[in-house]
Amino acid sequence: MSIWDRRKPSFGFISTRFAGLDGVSLETRKWAEMLTSKGCPVYYMAGKLDTDPAISHLAPKAFFEHEEIVKVQRAIFVEKKRTPEISRRIQQLKEELKVEIAKFHSNFGFEILVVENALAIPVNIPLGLAITEFIIETEIPTIAHHHDFFWERERFYSPISTDYLRAAFPPVHPKIQHVVINSIAGQNFGSFTGASWTLIPNVVDFKVLPPQIDDYNRDLKKEIGLDEDSLLVLQPTRVVSRKGIETA
Repeated sequence: MSIWDRRKPSFGFISTRFAGLDGVSLETRKWAEMLTSKGCPVYYMAGKLDTDPAISHLAPKAFFEHEEIVKVQRAIFVEKKRTPEISRRIQQLKEELKVEIAKFHSNFGFEILVVENALAIPVNIPLGLAITEFIIETEIPTIAHHHDFFWERERFYSPISTDYLRAAFPPVHPKIQHVVINSIAGQNFGSFTGASWTLIPNVVDFKVLPPQIDDYNRDLKKEIGLDEDSLLVLQPTRVVSRKGIETA
């Protein structure tokens, strides 16, 4: 008898968004599919969602592109000017988001919180602070699934953000189990926080067949100048500067 046969806890996933084809959304979907296959209910909260509304809680200010979040993020990381007004607004947004998290938990009653990257990369400082306080105040068992950290991105170096980053990106608390996607990230995380970590790499379900040749992609090789017999290997990567695809 496995642990899944004895108990099937419910899980609440939270992030800035669960929508589209970004890595966090894709990996969250894989985790959720695994959990539901074991009989565990799953629920979602984010600022942008394409999940089933019946098991989802939309909190618009959790999205990193919400206009109010963009304003405070720009002040901290671009202008690097933290006025009393900005500090107050961050605290106000934190409290608003903490109310949303409490509603999410109250509505669905999940037993384990899974935070997808919102405690690793500070694209929404108020959200990270709100999640951290909610965990501390409720002592809910939490898995913090970290995909990338602020110290991996130069744009998040700001002398006026140190207190926020130390508090919530990521936080260290007995109820939080930290999960990283590669060992290098884990070692850096351990050095930075002194906390333990678990490695769970991103995975591919090889039982799911890839899309087949159809009328849309049939002439791809010809269009890019390859012979029909050429072996084509594709590495799908978003076109963003930090990916460095021009060096591949």
